[in-house]
Amino acid sequence: MRKSIMPIIVVIMLCSLLVIDALSVEDSLLNRALRLLTEGTMDFSVRTVTYNGQYAPENAGVIWITNSQNQFVKTVKIWANTYRWTLIRWIASSNQNMTGAITSASLNSHQLHNITWNGRNWQNVEMPDGEYKVNVEFTEHNATVTNMGKYKQITFNKGSEPVDLTIPNETYFRDMHLTWTPVIVNGILSGQVINAQNEPIFPASISTGAFFTQTNAGGQYSLSLPPGTYDVQCSAVGYHPLTYSSVQIQSNQITPLDFTLAPVSNSEGSGIVPSLTFLPPYPNPATTQTTLRYYAKSNTDHSIRIYNMRGQIVRQIKGSSKNAGWQEINWDLRDSRGNKCPSGIYLLIVNSGDRTHRRMLTVTH
Repeated sequence: MRKSIMPIIVVIMLCSLLVIDALSVEDSLLNRALRLLTEGTMDFSVRTVTYNGQYAPENAGVIWITNSQNQFVKTVKIWANTYRWTLIRWIASSNQNMTGAITSASLNSHQLHNITWNGRNWQNVEMPDGEYKVNVEFTEHNATVTNMGKYKQITFNKGSEPVDLTIPNETYFRDMHLTWTPVIVNGILSGQVINAQNEPIFPASISTGAFFTQTNAGGQYSLSLPPGTYDVQCSAVGYHPLTYSSVQIQSNQITPLDFTLAPVSNSEGSGIVPSLTFLPPYPNPATTQTTLRYYAKSNTDHSIRIYNMRGQIVRQIKGSSKNAGWQEINWDLRDSRGNKCPSGIYLLIVNSGDRTHRRMLTVTH
């Protein structure tokens, strides 16, 4: 009895392992596929030129997309209601699928065609990144399999990198230009700021360039950033600032980054006033003006820079090392040209020597 049971148990265990392994492979492939889906827009223009066919300059034509294996993806534009049957290559590729295409009758003359493709197939499913081909076919005669019309194919790569191609003129195809513009999706930098006792620090500032956020009561933060490499600084009153260099942010991915800050000792003067202190602006939100107060006791010049959420500097107010101590500035919510700043969120950065403090201000009109 035992001899007959053991092989069955072994078979069941092997089957279970195979199923788990298959699921793992499938999950890995799914994740890989998801990472290779880049949304974007392909724009293409082409001017067809007569070959003096039987019905010239009247012409029927079509523009469609295929993948790297020349498999049909989508018809984008077709001008051939009655003479569709003359588009031999397109029929073989698409089986006359015109779902989502721009359609019209054949044209009385040749013209510049401008088309846009959204990276999706005829079923409106996002296509994976890779090589794709724009196909152009037109006829001026009763084309057959042995006597087809004119044809042009342009290859480009759909992915996270933009594409800009100017294709040289040919006898029957001119003014060709193709661009692929990917949608850049921000990544998220998130984590927690704590002290040596694992206690959350609130408020703490996390910043890189003109991008800035603060922790919540639990010491947690989240910061949306365009893909790229950043030096990220974390600072809080009473603690030494901490900077992590070369932090990689990937599109549509969460990058974890925690900070543990060390307190400033009494011997460093933390019991009096830090070398740079920036109080919250008041009022905030502001409608006509706001007061900015900061303390700088450094022997270097100090300044306030004001940025909009596009990262553009709208105003800079400089101070001098001769005027150390508490500074009070009334900002009239106007930029360096005297124009009223539009409603929105602004980043205020105070610099003094190698010290930096940041505050956020909401402007409403």
